[in-house]
Amino acid sequence: MYNLGSGGHGSVFAGVRNQDDFPVAIKHIPREDVHYKQVVQNGVEYNLIDEVALMVKVAQGPCPAVVRMLDCYELPEEVILVMERPYPAMDLLKYKNAKEGVLEEEEARVILKQMVEASIQMHNRGVFHRDLKLENILVEMGHRVPKAWVIDFGCGCLVKEGTYDYYAGTFSLAPPEWYSSKAYSAEPTTVYHLGTLLYDLLHQKSFNTLSYLRRKRRVKIGLSKECRDFLQCCLAPDPVKRASFLKLQSHPWLH
Repeated sequence: MYNLGSGGHGSVFAGVRNQDDFPVAIKHIPREDVHYKQVVQNGVEYNLIDEVALMVKVAQGPCPAVVRMLDCYELPEEVILVMERPYPAMDLLKYKNAKEGVLEEEEARVILKQMVEASIQMHNRGVFHRDLKLENILVEMGHRVPKAWVIDFGCGCLVKEGTYDYYAGTFSLAPPEWYSSKAYSAEPTTVYHLGTLLYDLLHQKSFNTLSYLRRKRRVKIGLSKECRDFLQCCLAPDPVKRASFLKLQSHPWLH
């Protein structure tokens, strides 16, 4: 078993189930970081750990780009989550670094198309991930094209109408409206995070919201017109002018 990295609330390890040699990811969450949420499934109300509740909600509908929860163990000092682990796979940050720090536009398009679909499916199930970034997406190798998987719901919450006034996630990727008004909404923020994700795949320097607003992060000229437009649709500083999920889904760059 070896460490894969840290999630929002705990450490993630890789291993196998002894009985069937099935590869899994094992996440350890300290007891002090465990919170509970009530979830109704098939007419029955359950009191579930937040992260488990979100993954259960996603699993209630088709969402092939999100890893499944397999087991959960509540121990005196920690909670252990056992999740499926695509194999062979690595997170997008390591994948990008293995490609000398930048992906070709076509490969980035393949990954973003999957992430747009996954984001729509998660929101349709009432789940707001809140921390879509390179480290929270796995790339499964062994396919003709990269297969992407969303992981780590430790910063997630339920989708609600209106705005949130508490930010959970990576602060350097927080949407501009968080810095200006300390409020943000689910869909515009996810769209913004999809833009930051694409920016990171196509540029050597990591995206940073404040640097972008100060024009210290610019979209490189060598990208296609459609790709640049897609980025601008996602990264519009005004959330009202940001693209909707439906507009992104039908954007020419993805087709």
